[in-house]
Amino acid sequence: MEKQKETNLIYYHRVLSMITTTRQEFYCQQFLETIKLDYTMAGHPSIARWVINSIKVDDSEADTHFLFVSEGELTLKCDSGEFLLRENCFAAVPGNFSLDGSGQVLVATLLNYTGLFNVGGPIEPFGRLKYIDGCSSTVLINPLRRGEPCLNFLYVPPGISQTPHTHPSLRIGLVAAGSGTCEVDEGTFQMQPGTVFILPENKLHSFHAIDNYLKIIIYHPDSDVGPTDDSHTMLNNTFVGKKSAQVLDAIRTR
Repeated sequence: MEKQKETNLIYYHRVLSMITTTRQEFYCQQFLETIKLDYTMAGHPSIARWVINSIKVDDSEADTHFLFVSEGELTLKCDSGEFLLRENCFAAVPGNFSLDGSGQVLVATLLNYTGLFNVGGPIEPFGRLKYIDGCSSTVLINPLRRGEPCLNFLYVPPGISQTPHTHPSLRIGLVAAGSGTCEVDEGTFQMQPGTVFILPENKLHSFHAIDNYLKIIIYHPDSDVGPTDDSHTMLNNTFVGKKSAQVLDAIRTR
């Protein structure tokens, strides 16, 4: 155990020494200070920030930020107005913004993407959708169109060990509650409230909650679900007689 802790600490220090560079490494660290991590070389160029108490981002007009408050409460100011964000609440914020207060916030930014302003929360005790190995999930911020980013909540019940798996795009995450571990090639990393992590594309990993549960917030820069011009609720559920507008090319907007 002590040897594993030493290995993890060495890896933390190695990654922290590289935080100003553009890279694709695995990252896992307890939330200790405000840090900006550059993943602009990923397939979906992104930036991760772990914010303590305050930040002002004024060079991000063309980007959209996905926020989750893991502790405390802060005031969000942006083009859409001024909003109080409390613990376990989340938001999607296009363009520049500032945070001020007493708390800790995960900020995952997708570059060159204009989303829709959204504030929600707090998260629920469990996920609404069945996932894998007894886990469940909830889509906190849905993709506006198929293929666009989303923010998810993952619940890992006590006694669960996930099957090792990969994702085709990077993941930026934060442990909101509970405790457990994350297993990757580099070793076994402790997951506790305030632990933040980045999984590069196709990184083999698994979460384990043997003696406790895990509640994890995860930013996905892309999605394989969501509405399209050819299939969305308003179109599909508009009927002329008994035919959906989805199959009536004569009246479909082109």
